Amino acid sequence: MFRTGSFIIYFLVLLVDILFIATDHASLRFFSKPLLMLLLIIYVLYAPVKIPRDYRIPLLLALFFSSVGDDLLLFNNLFLPGLGSFLLAHVMYIIFFLKIRYSNPPVPYCKYPLIFLHAAIVISFILYLAPHLGSLAVAVIIYALTISVTVQSVLHAFHFRRQPAAWYCIIGALLFMLSDSLIAVGKFVHPLWGGDILVMLTYGTAQWGLVTGSTEYFAGKNRPLQVSPEGLIAP
Repeated sequence: MFRTGSFIIYFLVLLVDILFIATDHASLRFFSKPLLMLLLIIYVLYAPVKIPRDYRIPLLLALFFSSVGDDLLLFNNLFLPGLGSFLLAHVMYIIFFLKIRYSNPPVPYCKYPLIFLHAAIVISFILYLAPHLGSLAVAVIIYALTISVTVQSVLHAFHFRRQPAAWYCIIGALLFMLSDSLIAVGKFVHPLWGGDILVMLTYGTAQWGLVTGSTEYFAGKNRPLQVSPEGLIAP
């Protein structure tokens, strides 16, 4: 019930924020946009899932820095500080998912084909953007490389076949990267039709996916083993 109610409230607020974008009520977004990360923080703190403190802190910090970045990006002249805040958010996500990886025995194996494919996509996108970045080239490239590490840390944190919560996280991470890519193209290359709406839709869904997958993963770990006539069956 708590999860369903939180899901409904979160996506209603996301829908309201998107409506404010579509109807050009930018000033109202100072209320709707910050509320999204606040709702996710409340969910992490009060969900009936026990996330160990060592994991909960980086997850909450990732959401906190995301919230700061959301607020800063509402101002056109604060793009670089906003980028810095989201950089810190990704560092926290990387720490969080690496902690999961190395406490999730056996340690998930490296998926080298996906590593190389993802690296090729990221490098190609950076080369596409580079001529348009000007003085922000270094900052944007560092950020792009960092979010690519976030995706890889999620991809290598779980055993996807027996931990279905992982799919929430990887889809969330990929949507986060897509959202940031749309921002970059719209800001540095050319405006995108409906770009702001697509950015918010992918970003809002991404953050929800990362948080939902993380809490579901720990819910699975906390679920007691069940006994059957054949012996112990893992949850």
